[in-house]
Amino acid sequence: MQVTLEIKDDDALSILETLKSIKGIRIKNIDQSNEKYLTDLANAFKETELAEKGKIKLKRFEDLINEI
Repeated sequence: MQVTLEIKDDDALSILETLKSIKGIRIKNIDQSNEKYLTDLANAFKETELAEKGKIKLKRFEDLINEI
């Protein structure tokens, strides 16, 4: 039998760890790429707001290119 669960992000990791410990349950297709993308996007937005308020200074484009 296959079951699909939708779990709130806050509870997902603890619930998955509990499920992994139960004999006979196999977990596959954990999609964290969307979560990581949204977290990175939110952090970038916060940094932009802080830079606009003058609370932090962002790197110049040339400095970023030089790091590569």
